[in-house]
This record gives sequence, C-alpha cells and structure tokens, in this order.
Amino acid sequence: MKSLAPNASFGRGRVVEADYAWEDQALFVCVRFAGAEWTCRDTEILDSRYGELDRERRVKERVRLGIRRVFEQVYGLAESPWGILTGVRPMKMVHAMLDRGFPPAELRQILLEVYALSPKKADLLLEVAQAQRPFFRPNPNNPISIYIGIPFCPTRCSYCSFAAYPLETHGHLLKDFLKALHVEIEAVGRLVRELRLQVEAVYLGGGTPTTVQGEDLKRLLGLISEHLLAGQDAEFTVEAGRPETLSRETLNILKAAGTQRICINPQTMHEPTLAAIGRRHTVADVHRAFALAREIGIPVINMDIIVGLPGEELPQVQRTLEEIGALGPDNLTVHSLALKRASWLRKNLDQVRLAQEQGEAMVDLARDYALSWGMRPYYLYRQRHILGDLENTGYAQPGTSSVYNIQMMEERQTTIALGGGGISKLVASDLSLTRHANPKCPAAYASQIREHLNEKLDVLRRHLANSS
Repeated sequence: MKSLAPNASFGRGRVVEADYAWEDQALFVCVRFAGAEWTCRDTEILDSRYGELDRERRVKERVRLGIRRVFEQVYGLAESPWGILTGVRPMKMVHAMLDRGFPPAELRQILLEVYALSPKKADLLLEVAQAQRPFFRPNPNNPISIYIGIPFCPTRCSYCSFAAYPLETHGHLLKDFLKALHVEIEAVGRLVRELRLQVEAVYLGGGTPTTVQGEDLKRLLGLISEHLLAGQDAEFTVEAGRPETLSRETLNILKAAGTQRICINPQTMHEPTLAAIGRRHTVADVHRAFALAREIGIPVINMDIIVGLPGEELPQVQRTLEEIGALGPDNLTVHSLALKRASWLRKNLDQVRLAQEQGEAMVDLARDYALSWGMRPYYLYRQRHILGDLENTGYAQPGTSSVYNIQMMEERQTTIALGGGGISKLVASDLSLTRHANPKCPAAYASQIREHLNEKLDVLRRHLANSS
C-alpha cells in the first residue's frame, strides 16, 4: 500500500491517512480520519479506453472522494451537487470521454459513482453535451471565432472583478482606445484574408460595448463589418448589457450593422437590489430597451440574471423570472453569484446571507422557468467562490444557441481576441492551448498597440498558417 497524504493535518493534530494499491485487477483506496474510514475497489479504471495518465488521475480522484466522505461523517459536511468536480469547465471532461467512445449511459454512471455528482447535475452535463457536439469542427483553426473587448461601463457593479472601467472616471481614455482598436481590427482583418480563414462568430463584449455611442459606434461597427464580417457567414453578437445604453438610435445602428444577437442583462428585476449592486438602470429601462429591440428587429435577445444577490431570496428571484418570461427572450443565462477576489461584495461578506440550499433552489427555479418557456440548456461553466458550489447555465430556444458561447467555453476552436484585456486562445490539433493577452488598461492598450500588434500577428500567423 502507498500512502498519499501521511502528513495532512486538519486541526487539533488530526491527520488524514490515504493509502492505495493496485491488486487483483483493481485499484484499492482507503482513507481514514478521526475514526472514520472509507474504502473503495475500482475495476472500471482498468478499461482499455483509459491510459496510464488516467489511472494516475483516478487514484487522486478516489482519494479526493474518500476525504470528502470521511469529512461528511466526522463534520456533517453537506454533499455538493457537483461532488468532487472543482474545475471551471466540467463539460470538457464529458466531451473527452464521449470522444473516447464512452456512451452516455455509461458516462452517467461514472459521473455518479466516481465523481459523486447528483443525478440532476449528471443529467444536465449530458444534455448540454448533446446540444454542443453538433457545433464542433474537425479543424480547431478554421473556422475561428473573434472576440472584441470594450473595457468601459456606465458604472462598476459591486459583484464585478473584470477589467471594466467606469466612464465617469475613465471616459477620457475612450477616444485613444478606439483609435488603437481600429488599428487592431484592420490588422487582424488583413490576416484573416491572407490566411483565407472562415470566421464563425464575432462577439463584441466588455465591459459594456454600447457605452460607445453615436458616430463612434457607427465607425466601430463599420470597421468590424468591413474587415471581419465581410464575405463571412458569421454569428454577430453585441453584449449591450446595460439597458440604459440602448436608445432607439443605438439599436438602429446595431441593426444596420447586421447584429444578429444582443444581450440585455437586468441581473434582477428588483429595484432595491439594482441600487444596492451599483446598477443605475431601472426595471422600466429593461422593459423599454427590450421592446425597442423587438420593434427594430434584432433577431435574438439574450437576458442575464444573477441568483444569490445580497438581500434576495426565492420570492425576488421568482418575480424576476415572471417579468422576464412576460418579455419573452430567446436566450436566458442564469449566473450564480461568484464572490471574486477583486469584488466589493467579497470584502463585505456580511451582506451576503444566503444558504446553499436556497441557492440551489433558486437555480432549480430558474431552470424550471426556462424549460417552461421552451428553452433547453446549451452551455455551462462554473467559477471559484460560486454560490452554493453551483454553476452558470445558458438556455436557448431551438435554433438560437450562441455558437460563440459554445466554442469559447469548450475551447475547441481558436479565438482571436482584440481590444482591452482580450486573451486569444490558440487551439492545437490535440486541443492544447496557447494564450496571448492584450493589455487590460485602456491607456496601456492605446500606447502599446503597434508594438504589441507586431508580436501578436507573428504568433497568430505561425499558429494559423497551416489551418486551411
């Protein structure tokens, strides 16, 4: 027997002991702690579809599950619906297993028995996988996706830790930022044409891209159309986000530029919460922006909500869902509040008084509403410090799933990222990743763009040259 954790101490001199052995065509694992013991005999890992690295990983997975089980016995630790899975992208493991030939029914048993997922979460992963796999392409480098980041917002939300700068304090940087972004759009467009790349999706995100208004927005969208969308059959999303930025003029500009999908993100339809988290729009602003977008003819509208916001319980979440249902969006993205390191909320934990059971009930309620509207889940991810150890899930009406969201989250397609804080993800044939980051700060981005761009184009060209 080999000991994996002989010195792991957990208060008052208590030690977790974890041993394993390969004997009699099986993996044996034993975990002991404070008089509690958990043992396991695993024969499934000897299946020929697994390799040596998988077997090494399975030892750690079994020990992790054993530690959780003895802690449940000793401390009354509540079971997590996600078992021992801790990564941001649980779908990647599911797709890797499907790629190896594991049928869904067998994979479901592995998720339940090896990773200790609840049946509900195992079924969710398999349903999302079924929705995503038709979007995967044999060549990860052609077609590609393009992300363009506008790191400005009207105000900074209290839960946000992204590189987003309020206009009231950083608006003086916008003009030079846009000039630099125009240079990058033109340069990347030339590269796309040079290498004859197909563009499957363009996503204008942030920040709040529609903080750019009027002629500046026309000019930006015109350059995107000319250099990145011309001659392409690409999905084009603008993450408008803040409803107060969506005037009739702005929506007409988006429509004229060929925008196929926008995001109008209330986060909640409860006025006191909006004020508490630093969003200056009202519920009426959400209704007005949505009605205008429908009138003007934007084909697909997504709406984001966050469950677990401070002071909100099930009645507030239900009210939000009732109001959104009355509007009738094509997509709904349900986020569980994540207390990120840079977030104001993480520094004020006394304002976050939500038990795990209620968080899970909120997520379940949102799912029930989305399904009742005819939507199905199509992408999913998790975050560190997330409410109740839960997840974020995107739902869509049939035929309205965002290909960008799928490709970005599953990392099966190269994404070239432009703008402030954009991180390009270059995917190799074995699905390994190389990342290349733009400067986050708008001032640094504007001042460094030409020097940075030469290096970036060289990296992109070398990676994509043989992608046809």
